[in-house]
Amino acid sequence: MLKRIRSYLENRLFYIWLLFFSVLTVFISPEKAIHYAIASTYIFYYLVYAINRKLFFWVVGFITITLALYYPVDLRYGSLNSGIVAAFIETNIDESLSFIQQLKISDALMPFLFVFSAYILFRLEKYNKPSADNKTILHSILFLVLLFSVLYLPTKVYVHQQENSIEETSWTLSDTPVNFISFYTNIYQSITDYYSEKKELENLTNAVPPWQVSSVQAKYKNYVLIIGESARRDWVSTYGFNLPTTPFLDKTNGYINSGYISAAPATYHSLLYSLYFKDQKHKKVNYAYNIITLAKAAQFKTIWLSNQGSMGKFDTIASRIGASADVHLFTKKGAFNTSYIDDDKLLEMLTEQMSQTATDGNRLFVLHLMGSHAKFCDRVNDKITLDFINKSLSCYASSILKTDNLIEHIVDLLKQQQQSYSLIYFSDHGLSYTDKEDKNELSLAHGSEFKQNYEVPFFKLSSDDTQREVVNVQRSAMNFMYGFAQWLGIQTQELNTGYDFFSDKNDTDIKVFNFEKEVPFSELKEDKLPEYEQ
Repeated sequence: MLKRIRSYLENRLFYIWLLFFSVLTVFISPEKAIHYAIASTYIFYYLVYAINRKLFFWVVGFITITLALYYPVDLRYGSLNSGIVAAFIETNIDESLSFIQQLKISDALMPFLFVFSAYILFRLEKYNKPSADNKTILHSILFLVLLFSVLYLPTKVYVHQQENSIEETSWTLSDTPVNFISFYTNIYQSITDYYSEKKELENLTNAVPPWQVSSVQAKYKNYVLIIGESARRDWVSTYGFNLPTTPFLDKTNGYINSGYISAAPATYHSLLYSLYFKDQKHKKVNYAYNIITLAKAAQFKTIWLSNQGSMGKFDTIASRIGASADVHLFTKKGAFNTSYIDDDKLLEMLTEQMSQTATDGNRLFVLHLMGSHAKFCDRVNDKITLDFINKSLSCYASSILKTDNLIEHIVDLLKQQQQSYSLIYFSDHGLSYTDKEDKNELSLAHGSEFKQNYEVPFFKLSSDDTQREVVNVQRSAMNFMYGFAQWLGIQTQELNTGYDFFSDKNDTDIKVFNFEKEVPFSELKEDKLPEYEQ
């Protein structure tokens, strides 16, 4: 009996090891997988082997090499996108060496195991004796199962997007849960996107602004818009947080609104609905109409300074605007996470641009911060200045304090110009608590179901402010374009609605985009700190 079992296993050892190799393929692939990804991957390998043994060697070899090489990149940057492609193509030798130096020995363990398992697989194949039986029906059934598992979810996602009128929908295999297939789809799409996005960004600088400007009455010489990142309003001491996270804002005159509601719970859609004008007739965002093209149409000198990515899956919605500015400078060649650069770098860039872009007209400076983006301790270079609950939250509080310090330095720089100025700051979105049951693991991350995912700070500081005006006016970020035009003193035919963004009248029926559809903000749940810290 035991001999028979042993003989049975020996005859099928290649297929047993192929299953193990399929498991490793799913684990080393950077994209998200679903429960049936292992079975689908195994069926794929099995069918390739059944078709042609030589083809099997080439396919497995190619997959092994590419996934093993990308694994360390995935640990640092995540799944592939055009921003990572940009960082790879446009990098220099020093940056490449810097990346290699940051790799750990542990980063190579999984690739080594994967390559070694492929070697064992090839050795076992030499002793494998494929059955001579005709298995056409079995292979046909397996092929249909594989086809369904690969195509079902992308089709479901596409139909859902169409039903909810989500912007920029497309059917793509990058949505398949068989993650090694989505990885290679992303390689093709990312390279294609890189070249198309690069061409588009290069063309935007010379694009003619489409706005129909009727009048311009700019009150200040210099305007500064600061776009923050991931800052919850209830973590700002000006709005009641019990640690001094914003000592500068706490004592500064200006307009401070505690009722500003972000448009969405993540950067991409937040800025899409805030910085672009939505055509009310067709209910679609028109990319030609944005804050920079509006300022340029009004003859403002426009300067965009960004510490986020210039290209990538989550970056182009902002960089597309930035690239249309008269001057646009990005600290990163690719996606937002392709390097770790301090927000203080933007102060250096702003100081330089203040002197280089001198003009008789008005100037608009836009600064896009990394702010309080995860990983929080990277934002403060592990220099914790505020102690709160645990290391992660201490870093988060310290990152907000760091942004407050940066804004203070920017205001000082504006004062040194001896010209009138006005500065607006808002954060793109908030965050929600995770791991609430464990004090040591408690942290913050993206979410969409809580009010605090959308409640963000908003304030305006101007050179002629004589008092501190703290208001609680419900204001939707989806109306920011109107407020932006009002701030700059620009009137256009497109925005001529009589709406007063800075009035004391609340916006009504405020809705937010929760990654799937627009939902009433008032119906969202509250997200408070656990009781053990209250």
